[in-house]
Amino acid sequence: MNPGPVNVTNRVRKALLKPDICHREKEFSELLASIRKRLLKIFGAESTHTAALFTGSGTAALEAMLFSFTDKDHKTLVLANGVYGERVREIMELHGSPVRTLSSDIGSFPSLSEIEKILRSDRSLRAIAMVHHETSSGMLNPLGEVARLARRYKKTFLVDAVSSIGAERIDLKDIGSLAGTAGKCLHGYPGVSFVLVSKKEAAKNRRNRPRTLYLDLWNTLRHEENQDTPFTPAVPLFYAFEEALKELQAEGLQKRFHVYEARCRLLEEGFQKLGLRFLVKKKFRSHVLTSLWMPDGLPYKKLHGTLKRKGFVIYAGQSRLAGKIFRVSNLGEMSFKDIRRFLSVLRKILVGI
Repeated sequence: MNPGPVNVTNRVRKALLKPDICHREKEFSELLASIRKRLLKIFGAESTHTAALFTGSGTAALEAMLFSFTDKDHKTLVLANGVYGERVREIMELHGSPVRTLSSDIGSFPSLSEIEKILRSDRSLRAIAMVHHETSSGMLNPLGEVARLARRYKKTFLVDAVSSIGAERIDLKDIGSLAGTAGKCLHGYPGVSFVLVSKKEAAKNRRNRPRTLYLDLWNTLRHEENQDTPFTPAVPLFYAFEEALKELQAEGLQKRFHVYEARCRLLEEGFQKLGLRFLVKKKFRSHVLTSLWMPDGLPYKKLHGTLKRKGFVIYAGQSRLAGKIFRVSNLGEMSFKDIRRFLSVLRKILVGI
């Protein structure tokens, strides 16, 4: 019950056993094209966006997206309210891109009026970057509202949706570029990630001078649009990702949303009955992950170890929340029976404090 790597179905797992193929042959070209086409179709973006696939974790796709869109002459407004928002800022600063960071405490988000005031006054800003689901807290940030501001002020909108795409509703219409991964809400394995880029932004930026070799988004896109790949991909993981996308297509994206909402509701009701305290207010919580304050008298290490012996792996708090909270995810292949058993085991631990 951690936010990735997630539990996968037997169908996805068996895909790893498909025949070994050369990535320069027709068989891989067809696999690559299939994944790119399915991604765009599932999210209704066939006419507006294109897709670039990378071998690497979600952070690889995020880094490729960020410094392929930014440079030393253009400033980006970074909206940060947790560990992963700060990671966006860190990546951009490492690559010499000027940033203006608007930060807020964990569990809150900068006010829209404050964001708009900056957009109106700072003409040097070219883009806005933010995390959709801040996994360090379980907070779902107001993607739609910020997207509308980006459109109004004609700024490129860059989104880290690594732990939200596939489980939370996303309208790609006003998003210039979005980073995601196979190994979270899409129920594949870690090691394949992607960037969905608006065709309009791709046309404007694809001639940009490369600032990296492996993570050059525009070079990757050029190759993949010609059914080729610039480097050696993790072929078995691509097979598994295709199967995960086929499963999602068969299930239906709206049904997947409803399943996540129902799982989250079951967990929240269980936590409330156990008297646990939530880190984030209900209206701001994602349907993917819930953060809870550690009960008095129970160290995280003991809670984690006891649950693991019963077959459940939870997640620790990060940064200044380490040891103060624990995080429970309902990502991946998971049944309502699994969740009820987890809540039963957790109740017995809490009774024994």
